[in-house]
Amino acid sequence: MSIIRHIAIRNFRTIETLDWQPTEGVNCIIGPGDSGKSTVLDAIDYCLGARRTVNFTDADFYNSNVENPIEIYVTLGNLSDELLNIERYGSFLRAFNANLSQFYDEPQHGIETVITVRLYVDKGLDPDWTLYSDRASAEGLEKRLPWNHRELIAPTRLGEGSNRHFTWGRNSLLNKLIEDDFDVSDVLTEVSRNARQAFAQQQVAGINNALTSVQSIASTLGVNVGQLKALLDVSSVSVSHGAVSLHDGNDTPIRQMGTGSTRLLLAGLQKLVSKSKLLLIDEVEFGLEPFRISRLLKEIGAKDHQPTQQVFITTHSPYVLRELKSSQLHVLRKCFSQGQPQIRYCVFSMNDSDDHQSTLRVCAEAFLSNKVVVCEGKTEIGLLKGVDSVEQAEGRDSIQALGVMHADGSGSQMFKRAKVFHELGYPVSIFKDSDINDQQQVAINEAMQLRIPMYEWGANQATEQAIFNNCQLNLIPQLLNIAVARKGHDAINAHISNATGNQVNLASCTQSPLDVHRQLLGQTAKNKEWYKDIEPMESVAQYVLWPNRQFLSQPFTQVIESLLAWARS
Repeated sequence: MSIIRHIAIRNFRTIETLDWQPTEGVNCIIGPGDSGKSTVLDAIDYCLGARRTVNFTDADFYNSNVENPIEIYVTLGNLSDELLNIERYGSFLRAFNANLSQFYDEPQHGIETVITVRLYVDKGLDPDWTLYSDRASAEGLEKRLPWNHRELIAPTRLGEGSNRHFTWGRNSLLNKLIEDDFDVSDVLTEVSRNARQAFAQQQVAGINNALTSVQSIASTLGVNVGQLKALLDVSSVSVSHGAVSLHDGNDTPIRQMGTGSTRLLLAGLQKLVSKSKLLLIDEVEFGLEPFRISRLLKEIGAKDHQPTQQVFITTHSPYVLRELKSSQLHVLRKCFSQGQPQIRYCVFSMNDSDDHQSTLRVCAEAFLSNKVVVCEGKTEIGLLKGVDSVEQAEGRDSIQALGVMHADGSGSQMFKRAKVFHELGYPVSIFKDSDINDQQQVAINEAMQLRIPMYEWGANQATEQAIFNNCQLNLIPQLLNIAVARKGHDAINAHISNATGNQVNLASCTQSPLDVHRQLLGQTAKNKEWYKDIEPMESVAQYVLWPNRQFLSQPFTQVIESLLAWARS
């Protein structure tokens, strides 16, 4: 089977420049909204599809500038004998070193021989498909693939227009299944004749008046028409192979089944019969429940050790991401230089390392965001969520609405996970407490070298300690009430009493909180995990801290406000 080794896109829709080396097997493209994920699939489809034309408009050009032509280059390797034919394609066969991302304009010993298909569209809007090599271009040579060779590389696309594959029409998957044995031309001709005769026997309301009028006009003008009749014109009754479609046991067309069911069935058919082993699926999760998403992903080869087809999918589903191997994931983003977005797009591919795989499993939702805040743990996630809820309620920009997502750093893993997001082109920051050990200092230094912003409380404080140390005394009873609601009155009272040798209890801290209580409450809250989960800390931030931030000290609010400013920038 032919495999796409390299894709180059120039001036197509949102993408001015993109170069990418996809992998064998499943390639899942993700990225922020309108980043060009579907554009990449369209580029592959338009360039390699077995079609005679595509209807382009000015809007298909980057920035609608038709002066810069659309150019799409798709380079194929693992070529069949037909495409390796020297006599036919010798001037267009090249070599590609995937490890070096290097093209050689003639085949090289020990390097894979490839062929490049080029789609070119200028302001005349007429697409032109040719083969491409530098030497052929310099010599003014042109070559186009014949139709039967285009079918060898044409991808199958599941989605809009897929219903045709449930008929025996030309180029459908069903037709390919039995195309050498399926000929019902004589039967369909007889069906057309029978339809003509059946129509003649029907009484169509109002038609006799029309016949009488035309008969009268013909007689007046001396046109001999005999006795007029309204019959079907056989030449207009076209019943082709495409009219024969697949039905279920209740005689219902399969095309009327749900989107998910038809996608599953087509994926299986494509794998069985298509000459090309290229498959394109936009929003692979569309119309499918989670258990059927798993079934579809398995069918298209996501779990295969040895790929039998090359698949390109897009998704907005964290469930899909968790079902994939990290090496199957590719992040499409605009490239940045000195804080300014360049026109060039980049694809950042994940690998199969433990750091990448574990980050994908735990933080799948964050991979679908614009920016990522890696929080040390669930405590910091809850605090950030609670603050964001208050910000939104007070009419300020919600960072979540801006596409900023938190990721669970699972304590000491936060630096590794921040590094993964950084490697994949995400703007990323770290939100953590300052309760660190010596082992973490190396990771902190590395994050600083990567210029990953870190937001923390300082003074070696855990988040619980920072809260009690930086709030005014009038907020302490409210904080204790949330702890009691979660852990119970007796438990919180015992925690406080035991920590102070029965010198202080819950009642005294609630009714008459003192500055001397701060340290023991912060330390006890940390040790006994009063708020150590998303929901309790979210309540602390949403109902106590941030609505009353005028009662919080400036060092505490400064940390959060700086993090919000980064997220909104």
